[in-house]
Amino acid sequence: MTTYDARWFASQAATWDDDPRRVERARRAADAIAAEVPVDPSWSVLDYGAGTGLLAFALADRVGDMLLLDFSDGMVEVARRRIADSGRAGMRAEVHDLTQAAVPEGQKFDLVISMMVMHHVDDVPLLLKQLAKATVDGGWIAVLDLEPEQGEYHDPGFTGHHGFKRGMLRRALSAAGFGHLTVRRVLEVDKEVDGVSRTFGVFLATARKDAQRSEGTDA
Repeated sequence: MTTYDARWFASQAATWDDDPRRVERARRAADAIAAEVPVDPSWSVLDYGAGTGLLAFALADRVGDMLLLDFSDGMVEVARRRIADSGRAGMRAEVHDLTQAAVPEGQKFDLVISMMVMHHVDDVPLLLKQLAKATVDGGWIAVLDLEPEQGEYHDPGFTGHHGFKRGMLRRALSAAGFGHLTVRRVLEVDKEVDGVSRTFGVFLATARKDAQRSEGTDA
């Protein structure tokens, strides 16, 4: 992650949840994950790049304990307040950058989730390998991010990725130790670009950490 990103997200944290479109996207993303992955109330979950916890809270009633990690202390502060207000004893939030260090205490999870995070990460293969290390054998990963776009989704100074091709996802997830890959578009985000409304696709990629890999399907 870049320090520019960290400062920007920290400045947005206090009002991040005020946008009903973000809340609705998180709800739809959680439903999409639950439709693709056999989630269970006993499962432990890692939400990486969790922000204020919108996705985690949208999924929380369908899983067990949850660890929310984010590189922005401002976002984590808001997430901790939400957790305290909710009274959820099995949910906690920590400041952590997985591109710099592995998951704290070497914990492993049944499901790893991440939403709109990878395009901010310089070394995506490294991140996926760290997420694989945090996943139990037979566990799942569910990642949502941008489909390929022409650099219009962010401001001109953005230095991250302009979406991801499915072939790149397949290779990176396979190299990290995941198989059974499925990718499909689950969300669309409308943004105004130079005064014109544009629609950007968001995919959900799910895969399983399994010694016996199989070729996934794209839909």
